[in-house]
Amino acid sequence: MMKLIRRSLNGVTMYRLMVYYLGILFLGGVAVGIMGAAFLDPVGLVVSLVLSVASAWVTNRLFSFFLKLPTNAESVHITALILALIMPPADFADPMTLAAIVLASVAAIASKFILTLGHKHIFNPVAIGAVVAGLALNTPALWWVGGTPQLLPLVILGGLLVVYKIERLGMIAVYILSNLAAVLLTTPPGMMGMALQQTLLYSPLFFAGFAMLTEPLTAAHGRWSRHIYAAIVGVLSSSNIHIGTMYFSPEMAFLVANIYAWAVSPKGRFKMKLIGVEEIAANCYEFVFQSDRALKFRAGQYLDWTLGLSGSDKRGNRRPFTIASAPGASAVRVGVKFNPHGSAFKRGLLRMQEGDTIYGSQIAGTFVLPRQREKKLLFIAGGIGITPFRSMIADLLERGEKRDIVLVYANRSADEIAYRELLTRARNELGMKVVYAVSGEPGSAIYDDVTLVQGRMDETKLRECVPDLDERHVYVSGASTMVSGFLKMLRKCGVRRRWIHTDAFAGL
Repeated sequence: MMKLIRRSLNGVTMYRLMVYYLGILFLGGVAVGIMGAAFLDPVGLVVSLVLSVASAWVTNRLFSFFLKLPTNAESVHITALILALIMPPADFADPMTLAAIVLASVAAIASKFILTLGHKHIFNPVAIGAVVAGLALNTPALWWVGGTPQLLPLVILGGLLVVYKIERLGMIAVYILSNLAAVLLTTPPGMMGMALQQTLLYSPLFFAGFAMLTEPLTAAHGRWSRHIYAAIVGVLSSSNIHIGTMYFSPEMAFLVANIYAWAVSPKGRFKMKLIGVEEIAANCYEFVFQSDRALKFRAGQYLDWTLGLSGSDKRGNRRPFTIASAPGASAVRVGVKFNPHGSAFKRGLLRMQEGDTIYGSQIAGTFVLPRQREKKLLFIAGGIGITPFRSMIADLLERGEKRDIVLVYANRSADEIAYRELLTRARNELGMKVVYAVSGEPGSAIYDDVTLVQGRMDETKLRECVPDLDERHVYVSGASTMVSGFLKMLRKCGVRRRWIHTDAFAGL
């Protein structure tokens, strides 16, 4: 069952999955309204969605046109859907509800372009939109999706798929536990049961966490800073937290936490100009860019890349790609594997000419070298999953820093092995052991003095290549199925789970 879920999730981007999640919740709300099981007016809900999508789309197109910036269309739909799920449903007898959804949508999209500092978004756009509508028109967010218990199973099940996909289960757990703790600590003992029931069944707790806490551009990115961010939102959005007579709403809680996230997160959007393309292996190319300003990152981290496309597909125009260059390099390198049925995004990459531009944002990722240099490491890469290790190794070479590292590099054939020259340098200058595992025919390629393993890697072969496996912290990078397979293999070999670090990708 889990294999089927993983396979399904790997075939869709995070943004598209969120659109599906929100769309199903909206249809669920309409169905509940039609059945008369809640106060929801299905016609009002549909009108709200139409107004929200139209207002958000027009605002986005105008800002994109005048500022000449590529945008993510799915992000617009996500913003519009969330607003339709939390704002009061449109009511023709109350024009303020119509104005509120329009104003909230315009303010939300406009904030993505206007409310930036240090080239980085500051506030969650949905939270901004809801607050603006509440203050300007006295029509605050109703959060009806969280107050409709009939939708709770959909909210939780769909939300868990989202956070499983983006690996934010820990962040959501901190948020929920912080919220419940704040509720219990601020509630008289005799009313705790009622307060918990209200929070778990009739509050925005779960929806706000799954749909808004995970918003990537305004959340904190480091592991501990993410948890602190989640705790701030959880505590402030609990029902009894107030300053004087002012009680926090969920949207206000997000705005306060966004300030913390902005302060502790890497800043900005980077405009990248293509300066070269190099073939590094069969069907694998490295794109070399010149950034308009220096990137500050740790080797192994990634960027979200947005490419302007005349015609996108269901997988969208934004992708996370690992930065393959070293932090101190003058150019920014990205390694990409292509296949015959590639996405519109990858086809757009292949059509890029020197001088064309792409935008990067949100430097993030915890798949980085440990700061303790004495730790023994094992790198396991599959195919183009070598890119984070390319960044790490290039960084070590530039700094002349030797570490006890073994690299196991798995590919189907010898012509898929990328970055051979760099790996040869690492072996000669850093003393790094390199193992090529080729499941198919090794061919006539020259392997220098590296260890060659023919056939699929298994527990016995891994032990032979890495006799001190139990003493090493293991980093695994590659396609999701490959990472999952090696994770099981390592656990069978007795490697402690907390010593295994993974970086899986879908290859869309």
